Amino acid sequence: MPLLRALQTFADVVVRTIRVLIATVSRSVVGIRWLTRTALRIRVQGSGGVTGVARLYDLHAVVVAADLSLLVGLVWAVAAPGRLELALALGVGALVAVPAGLLVSGAPVTGRALIGLSLVGRAVATLLAAQWQPGWILLAVLVALIVPQWVVHLVLLRRLLPAGAHVFGALWGAVRYASIAGLVAGVTGLVIGAFVAGWPLWVAALCLSVGALLALRLPAPGAPVPGPAKPAPPTPPTKRLPQQEQRTIPEGFHVYRPSSLDPSDEGKKK
Repeated sequence: MPLLRALQTFADVVVRTIRVLIATVSRSVVGIRWLTRTALRIRVQGSGGVTGVARLYDLHAVVVAADLSLLVGLVWAVAAPGRLELALALGVGALVAVPAGLLVSGAPVTGRALIGLSLVGRAVATLLAAQWQPGWILLAVLVALIVPQWVVHLVLLRRLLPAGAHVFGALWGAVRYASIAGLVAGVTGLVIGAFVAGWPLWVAALCLSVGALLALRLPAPGAPVPGPAKPAPPTPPTKRLPQQEQRTIPEGFHVYRPSSLDPSDEGKKK
């Protein structure tokens, strides 16, 4: 009997665990669907139908996800910088953000090149940090580049907006859209990082690589910003000429035409 009770208790625990897992997965799916719908709605409303702005929204969301995943990776990194080093890195990043933003604002043609090069360099550095864990100096440099990257994105977004657009609404939409992607990547990295320490850094390197590819799809320097496709003007309906009615000749009747009248055969025809 004790063995039977133990088996019954074990079966109850297994059933309850399965029920909890099923409920967790179902609620997670519902939450992911809600986040996806919210993110798409923010993207559509914030971009206003302009293709270049929508691409920059996607780029900013991917980069923010990479940055938050990088910050989560510092929690599980062996040679992570301390609080003083992180504060110093963020301060240096804030100082670098000012000239970077002024550069992009004054010469927007350099915005795409600056974004692409910085993303490629950060992706390579993050990959090295995830592979070899070289030390806290490289991680501090990566943290210092977070703030300038965000400032360059927002300044370039301001330059891409069409005339008459609501600037602050578009900027706020970009921040919210990127925050959703960043929170998903950060929470996932925080959970998986407890078992695989290098996972958040690998995710950050992957997101930065994707961001470098998305930077190639930004509007070309000096080119007009691609916007929504304008519908083609309706073609006017072609006028049909009224067809002349063909008269039907009853069978057995002969029609004489001026060209067919010949004095020699007049008697025959009669």
